Amino acid sequence: MINSVFLMHRRTDLWGPDALILSFLEFGPDRFLDSRLYKYLTPNPYIFAPFGAGPRICLGQQFTCNEASYYLIRLLQTFFSFSLALDAQPAEDIPPKTWTRAPGTSEGRDRIMLGTHVLLYAKGDLWVRMEEANDETTL
Repeated sequence: MINSVFLMHRRTDLWGPDALILSFLEFGPDRFLDSRLYKYLTPNPYIFAPFGAGPRICLGQQFTCNEASYYLIRLLQTFFSFSLALDAQPAEDIPPKTWTRAPGTSEGRDRIMLGTHVLLYAKGDLWVRMEEANDETTL
């Protein structure tokens, strides 16, 4: 049996009616802050499972969170502007126009296609442009 955390986090019976609407490019952290926290997550803490849960929880969870936090902070200290470089993205990895009205999509707001293997990734990589931060922009 294969367990897909990506699909499990989009189940409307576990996460509420907006679970399909929130795509990975449109992360809604409010679901962990408002009434949905007490309605969905608190009664069943095992529904949020990027690292597994219970006795078989990932041993590297704390290290991964610490490493990701450090990397993100250093990245944001070095660059102040990020933009998606769609012109550098391979054409075959850009979502087709037919996705704009497909059920369960984000109504055409998706700009990249996702792939799954062991982890979730951006097909054709994720091409971005970054502007380097200087003393004036970091204040």
